[in-house]
Amino acid sequence: GQTITGTYLYGVVVPNGEAIYVDAEDEYSSLWTRFLNHASPPDNNVNPKSIHQSWNGQPRVWFVAIRDIEVGEEICFDYGEDYWLPGDNVV
Repeated sequence: GQTITGTYLYGVVVPNGEAIYVDAEDEYSSLWTRFLNHASPPDNNVNPKSIHQSWNGQPRVWFVAIRDIEVGEEICFDYGEDYWLPGDNVV
């Protein structure tokens, strides 16, 4: 029942200027990250970080809490301006 729409990608730019992507819809590769959602500041509670090459030569994406997160609270970050289409009502 899993679909892949391509609308839940996180891009990491590598040195040659190309981007590689983490697909948050792929339940076997994305694990818990597929449950992260959008919230505009100041309602977001994590910030995404990435590096094109970590200790093992692979790219890394991680999320850093910007405040204490309550048990059961939804984890949200700002998707950024590039995510939205003209006419989207961003809250």
